Amino acid sequence: MDETPVSATSSHELELNTTAPLTLFANIDGLKFFGTFLLVLLGTLPMLLHPDAAKAQIFVLFRFITEELGWLYILAGVAAFLWCLWLAFGRYGDRTLGDTPEYSDYSWVAMLMCAGVGSGIMYGSMLDWAHLCNLGINGTQPVTAAANEWAAAYAMFHWGPVAWAMYATLAVPIAYHFHVKRTPVLNISQCCRPILGDRVNGLAGKTIDILFMIGLIGGAATSLGLGAPVIAAAVSDLLGIASDTRLEIAVLFFVTSVFGCSAFFGIKRGLRTMSDINVVLSILLLAFVLLAGPTVFTLEMGISTLGRVMTNFIAMSTNMDPIGDSGVTTGWTVFYWAWWASFAPFMSMFIAKISRGRTVKATILVTLLAASCGCATFYIIFGNFTLHLQVTGQLDVASLVQQYKGGEVIMMVAKHLPAHQLFEAVFAFVCCIFLATTYDAVSYALSATTTARLTPEQEPARWNRLFWACVLSLLPLGIMVLDGPLEVLQTATIVSGLPVLGVIALGILSFIRELRACGWQGEPTPHSRP
Repeated sequence: MDETPVSATSSHELELNTTAPLTLFANIDGLKFFGTFLLVLLGTLPMLLHPDAAKAQIFVLFRFITEELGWLYILAGVAAFLWCLWLAFGRYGDRTLGDTPEYSDYSWVAMLMCAGVGSGIMYGSMLDWAHLCNLGINGTQPVTAAANEWAAAYAMFHWGPVAWAMYATLAVPIAYHFHVKRTPVLNISQCCRPILGDRVNGLAGKTIDILFMIGLIGGAATSLGLGAPVIAAAVSDLLGIASDTRLEIAVLFFVTSVFGCSAFFGIKRGLRTMSDINVVLSILLLAFVLLAGPTVFTLEMGISTLGRVMTNFIAMSTNMDPIGDSGVTTGWTVFYWAWWASFAPFMSMFIAKISRGRTVKATILVTLLAASCGCATFYIIFGNFTLHLQVTGQLDVASLVQQYKGGEVIMMVAKHLPAHQLFEAVFAFVCCIFLATTYDAVSYALSATTTARLTPEQEPARWNRLFWACVLSLLPLGIMVLDGPLEVLQTATIVSGLPVLGVIALGILSFIRELRACGWQGEPTPHSRP
């Protein structure tokens, strides 16, 4: 983003100028805006116009990246985790990110715990283990007791500390600039200034921001592509109408209109209200399933799974499975690490903004532990409920996920709960609001990045937020038209997450260079010490 300060024109006049027909793009960075939009169209139009050919190419791309470049994602996850440990326990761990904390300890921890909870985890916590137990992880026979135990462990591991380490990679660099140096960092490119210098205001900086936006759009497409079919399946089951691609597209447009309205009316009124509602409903859903389901089995299996993840953490973090080739790494770990990478700069900005007044160590450790615990709660309760149906023979979930869409399987699982129709309705509503809140925040980030001049007190133009809210639905629309297996959805994330890894690495190296050259602001530089 160009750092040129806003002119003497008042913020009110600026808002009028950016919304007037003749000066609609007066405060828009044209290269970022149109460049990103063009790339999204180039990725979506082939799926809409030539779905069969596009599907074939997607499978080729999926196999190439996961088989030839999967090691890069695994190393990125390990590097992110080690980087976070260095930040937390290194010489800067006790440094404070700004002055007085903006939020109470309870609110801060709660926001971090809820940050990673969305429609993706609503789907994944129910069914990930069922997909994984069919692979025969670590030499086990598929759909056996040993396979189920490893599947449950990997499902939880994929939403654990490594995932949150990737989310937090740039949180401290951004918080340092924003809260310590008090230089507003409204885009990722500004974090790279120590290496790029003034080039962050030119083509190099704009390219970084475009890669950030493409990664964010690709990662968001996965969330919407997983969540919309679940909502469609619930609508189909509750209303007795056919569940097909047309219904999924209708749900997609409905959800788009919801977060579009939220984006238009502003992030404060829209996002906060919906978030508050959903936290309560999510807790009620979890409590209901825990108490109405096999409570003892859920708790026992949850403790066992946590133990398995902790004792095998290093092996799971570095497992490339080159001999067994079960598919757990190429098909799942690589996919999840790419998903987290695509969202990493965005989540780092969120973590940084809410962590004013916290130490570096607290910011990193609470993010890794509290957020992981929030995700693990869903996997322990929802995942073990569906696993119990499998091991007791009530429902062959492992076979169903290979025959039906995920949303349809979740509705089959729900029928084994009392008042299942009420559960389905609330579950679908929670998924809808999760999607809306996620995309509300994402559309805000995209519109802020494409705004040429934006002070911390200003918000992007409403039409800009609404535009990106609509653009976010294009890629999921193309994926739905293809109506392919899960690999189609995964490819969007794996491809879009790849260039973001370079952006993250550049941001980390820039922060290290700045600390080595100048030290932490307020302490002597290494060269000035006696």
